[in-house]
Order: sequence, then structure tokens, then C-alpha cells
Amino acid sequence: MLKAFDCATPPLGVTELAARVGLHKSTAYRLAVTLVAEGFLRQDPDTGRYSLGDSLYRVAAGFVEQDPLLRAGRPVLEALRDACGHMVSLAVLDEEQALFVQVIEATLPIRAAAMAAGDRLPLSVSAAGKVLLAGLPRHEAEAVLRRQGMPRLTPASVVSRQRLMREIAAIHRDGIGWSREEAVTGLLALAAPVQRAGRTVAALSMACPTNLLRARSPDQLARRLRQAAHELSSRLHE
Repeated sequence: MLKAFDCATPPLGVTELAARVGLHKSTAYRLAVTLVAEGFLRQDPDTGRYSLGDSLYRVAAGFVEQDPLLRAGRPVLEALRDACGHMVSLAVLDEEQALFVQVIEATLPIRAAAMAAGDRLPLSVSAAGKVLLAGLPRHEAEAVLRRQGMPRLTPASVVSRQRLMREIAAIHRDGIGWSREEAVTGLLALAAPVQRAGRTVAALSMACPTNLLRARSPDQLARRLRQAAHELSSRLHE
């Protein structure tokens, strides 16, 4: 029921909530009452609509402090952001999408499009998503693409499965995935795999407006990103 809410979801009435989670209205109501009592939902006294409650802050804060990836990732991301000035982030594979679990804002006055922890992007259009796909066995990656499709978010989005598989092969070779205005027009993103026990567990990515690339070439950014991803992978082994 809690997963029925996200950043784009307005407060929900019990009928809408029941429809979203596939429960009978009376069952959804009883569960909502329990969640309100525990502070995981709040109910507007005037409209009767439900939204997420304050108890989630405590749970989320505990997760951030205890999760090895997020705990080890923050200093690495902050150092990378300070070195390049661009927005950096960590993404994991969740429900066959790239879920951004940690985002460090840019320091440059001209910045990439805003992104927040909890945002998601399709795997085929995001640099992080391509890296996460590359971490799967080929048959699993192809199965994910068949189920999820390849949405066209901009005119530059890759919608050819063969072309995307060539890009995944390049990630295996070079250790870097690219999204050139494929998710957002005017935005370049690049990502590198973070590995633990030989398995890709996350993608460390950087996003910058394409008009800033004259000051620093993409190859320079890629080298820094690979170094940071390697450092984070090493920290996860400690």
C-alpha cells in the first residue's frame, strides 16, 4: 500500500487507494487505518485523503545509515562532485528500472535537470540503466527489454534493441555507459559499474548540460568516473 505513493502521486482517497493496490475498498480502509495509527500514513481531516506519514522518515533514515552502498557511496560521490562540479548519483536495478537511491547536487551555476533520490528512469535511455543492463547475463537483459520496451523520451532515445546491445558490449569493453540527450534534451549522462563480489550492484553516474562540455571533454569525465566507481567498489569489499 505504501508503494502506491510516489513523488508524482497526490493524496489518495480510499477508493483510489483500493484500486491502485487491487484490494476491496473495506480491506484497503482497514489497512489505511492501521497505517495512520502507526504514522506511516496521514489522513487529511478535511478531505479524508491519505498521504505518506512521518514514520517513514525514521525508517528511511535508518536504511540510509545501515545500507553499505549508501554509507560508502556518499563520500565518494561528494568527492567526485567536488572534482567535476556536476550532479552525481547512484542507481540500482529495481522493478526493471534504474532507481536513483543517492543524488548529490551540482555546484556549477549551470546545472543538469533536477533529479532526486527515488526518481526512476527506463533502462534503455539512461546511462545508469545501460550499465545495470550490462551487469545482467545477456539473455536476462534481452528479456527485460522485451518486457519493458524501449520508450522514446526524446528524439535521441535509442529504440533499436540491436543498437542498445552494441552499446552494452561497449560498456563491457570500456567500463562506461552513455546517454546522449536520450532521457532529457540537452543533457549528457555517463555511468560506470559499481561491483561487489564480481557482480554489478549499482551504477555511479554523472549528468551535465551538453553546452558545458567544451570546458572539459567527456573522456576526462569518464576517467574520473571510472576511478570513483573503482574506489566505491573497493570500499564495499572492506
